[in-house]
Amino acid sequence: MESVCAERRVAAGERLGGDGALAEALLAQVADWRWAMDAEFRIVRAEPLAEGRRLPPLPALIGYRPWECPALVLDERRRRRHERLLWQCQPFRGVELAWRTDRGRQRWFSISGVPRLDEQGHFHGYVGVATDVTARRRVEQSLRDVRAELDATLRALPDLMFEIDGDGVFHGVHAPQPELLAVPAERIVGRRDVDLLPPEVVRITHQALDQAREHGAARGHRYRIKLADGVHWFEMSVARKAGRDRYVVVVRDITELNALAFYDPLTGLPNRRLLLDRVEQALLRLAREPDWAALLFIDVDDFKRVNDTLGHAAGDRVLQELAQRMRAVVRSSDPLGRLGGDEFLALLTDLGTDLYSARRTVQRVGSQLRERLSQPIAWHGGVVTVSLSIGGVLFRGAQQPDRLMQAADQLMYRAKDRGKNAIAIQLMSALVRRM
Repeated sequence: MESVCAERRVAAGERLGGDGALAEALLAQVADWRWAMDAEFRIVRAEPLAEGRRLPPLPALIGYRPWECPALVLDERRRRRHERLLWQCQPFRGVELAWRTDRGRQRWFSISGVPRLDEQGHFHGYVGVATDVTARRRVEQSLRDVRAELDATLRALPDLMFEIDGDGVFHGVHAPQPELLAVPAERIVGRRDVDLLPPEVVRITHQALDQAREHGAARGHRYRIKLADGVHWFEMSVARKAGRDRYVVVVRDITELNALAFYDPLTGLPNRRLLLDRVEQALLRLAREPDWAALLFIDVDDFKRVNDTLGHAAGDRVLQELAQRMRAVVRSSDPLGRLGGDEFLALLTDLGTDLYSARRTVQRVGSQLRERLSQPIAWHGGVVTVSLSIGGVLFRGAQQPDRLMQAADQLMYRAKDRGKNAIAIQLMSALVRRM
């Protein structure tokens, strides 16, 4: 901007002619020094426009073309550009040159100039002004440094980052781990989220955008999505950009953290929190269906003896092996998990509408669990054997989770009272009359 004004002031100075003092005052407001060149582009005049300003060694410029002057710092690219401008014999503005101070530092100035033509239009050189722009250059360099640091930080972060507008159109993507993207990065920009993501993820995304639109930011929005290597959990944070309906979306893969929060680290089974949630969700569905279901409370007999005689490492190994064997018996669609210690819970669903058949299925699953889990477990050159006591409560229709667990727990202790290594099965309706 200052170079545009400077050019206008030069032209104004030429037109004002007789009122030299006014022209000088105007020039001094927008420039630091003025200069003149001859027809061969040698500097023939260089003088300050006001006192007390930091200027290059002006006398050292006299007699030199800018690209030949030892006082100026001009790289090859800038030299060619400046020389090309001068040979065009046209007005120019905003050409930035540098000079090195006595302390070895660089200062920058911006020059603007207009050609000097006689009445016949013959070219006789240039006149122009120069303005110190060192402060602006330093600010620009600081901004570049900050941007470089931010870019380096972004490259070091594993998070996915997107720029998206309020309509769900993507305007940018940063994907240091492209395998975490639902679609390749080159297919994202310019497209809407509804075209790329599952409906549930789109719904959660727009909830976060709405919150960020109102409050400036949104955090903690979680969703899951199926990728090539399986299901991943993500946590989304959103920040609104100033002045526009644009948002920066940061997405972090929390699959491992989610596993720690919802899965038992020893056995890999759902922990109590996730297990009970899955049971409650299943019960909501079962309340609307006529099929029978069964809740199994599974306890390892005399597990304390294993820990006391062989140590906790042996106990951990036993629990890990038992969990693997349970997975092989219980259907993957049925909730199975570790409640804590040596207690496990399984919910058998879709047992059909015939009570006799449902009871036989529960009896068969219980027998398979007892048989498989009683097989010897290798441990340090020897073997460990354990048995199970199982309480199974049969039910259908709407049920309260706590009452079901209480009933299954009571039946498990009934199996232990029978001498352990047994399964006790009862209808929930029969148990309710006794509870």
